[in-house]
Amino acid sequence: MGIITEFRVASLDLPLTDAVAAVTEPTVYIERVLPVDRDRPVTICRTVDDVDYEFRDALADDPTVSDVMVLDEYGESALYRTTIRDPPLPIYQKYMDLGGTPLNGIVTDEGWWLRSRFPDRETLAEFRTFCLDRGATFHLEKLTRESAADEPPFGLTREQHEALVTARDMGYFEVPREASTDEIGSALGISGQSASERLRRGVDRVLKNGL
Repeated sequence: MGIITEFRVASLDLPLTDAVAAVTEPTVYIERVLPVDRDRPVTICRTVDDVDYEFRDALADDPTVSDVMVLDEYGESALYRTTIRDPPLPIYQKYMDLGGTPLNGIVTDEGWWLRSRFPDRETLAEFRTFCLDRGATFHLEKLTRESAADEPPFGLTREQHEALVTARDMGYFEVPREASTDEIGSALGISGQSASERLRRGVDRVLKNGL
């Protein structure tokens, strides 16, 4: 098993920091990063206390963001799908190189707080060095061994869980559907047929273990 970490990376070169710095009230949570493209990852982010939807306007002026889509709006909150482009500090590419996985996070006007999975302490140390070498500060807050509590629910395998979450975030379960199994497969790095089979098995396991 790997390790689960919580840490802060402070740098104005991180994605979305320009947009967050331009608004006053909202808190911006990173719900998920989709592995659609190593160099242009897609983030699902949620805003809270965004009274006038200032963050949406700020996204249009953030040079690290493109292809903004509003997935949902409710009260003073909204859920966005954004594509990250050419950030000066490309932490997602480094995650991919090291076999790490960003789980969720919070974006501030100074940088990111992140909860992430790494294969081991050595890859975490390499990620930290990568950030420091590019002028960022890195503060580790928590490190634990991955345990059974970190396993996906309903007896799902990690692959099935990732496929289901990716399909949900890409709109596969919406009516009408907003993504095909080929597109989900592309995001996961597998064929459309494999994605379809993984989704079918995952849904079957959730129904059997959850009902």
